[in-house]
Amino acid sequence: MKVRICTAIVGIIAVLVLVWLGSWPFTAACVAAGIISFREYARMMKEIDVHTFSKSAYAAIIIMLCASGFYSVPVFFAAVCLCFILMFMICLRVQFQQMQDLFYTILGTLYVGIGLGSLVLLRGGSHLIPSGVEKLDPGIFLILFALIGTWASDSFAYFAGKKFGKTHMAPHISPKKTLEGLIGGAAGAIICCILFSVYAGYPVIYGGILGIVLSIVAPIGDLFESYMKRVCGIKDSGNLLPGHGGMLDRFDSMYFVAPVMVSLLVLIHQL
Repeated sequence: MKVRICTAIVGIIAVLVLVWLGSWPFTAACVAAGIISFREYARMMKEIDVHTFSKSAYAAIIIMLCASGFYSVPVFFAAVCLCFILMFMICLRVQFQQMQDLFYTILGTLYVGIGLGSLVLLRGGSHLIPSGVEKLDPGIFLILFALIGTWASDSFAYFAGKKFGKTHMAPHISPKKTLEGLIGGAAGAIICCILFSVYAGYPVIYGGILGIVLSIVAPIGDLFESYMKRVCGIKDSGNLLPGHGGMLDRFDSMYFVAPVMVSLLVLIHQL
């Protein structure tokens, strides 16, 4: 437990510093996280005899994340489409029996690249919230909003499930997750998102909408990664973070939350 707490403290400080710095340090950190995340994904896939095209995946992830550093949704979307098409061109040189490997490679590349690329787009918040917020830089606000909502969802779900949990939600994927925990996590995430919106001076109606959607998407991201680990027969995606597992274990929900937040913000503020 001491190791877990120490890792969490160091990790939170590092994340907050990078969020505050923004610009290329934050983008570079996301590129590093993307490479580590796909490496963990590739290792998991080997457990089910899937061998990914890692070099192509790393190149695509770097391209997508560098494109997201321009803080432009159209530029990022164009980069994702380009990488998607180029990776399918691998079909021209692979054997038929390798097609499964290719599909899993593309899935993992999009999972990591779109998730972290969207996180970088959130840091360029002024492009997603034209009117800004009153007390914080828009980019810092959006990243903290995503982190607070995701952590609140996870924490409240844990305590609610421990106290009231009786109805198992998906025992074949994660035996300890319960419907009561899901409801508690959703309520906690929505409340924290609204309170943070009030503090930052962001319209409560928008903060509430984002909080509701986040409370639904965050546990889906968690279950998706849990399902991958269950299928691969492993407990953690890696051992990078002592007491917490790997990069995917810590940011699994964020890889779903960030793209959905970007999409919603575009709908709310730019249409």
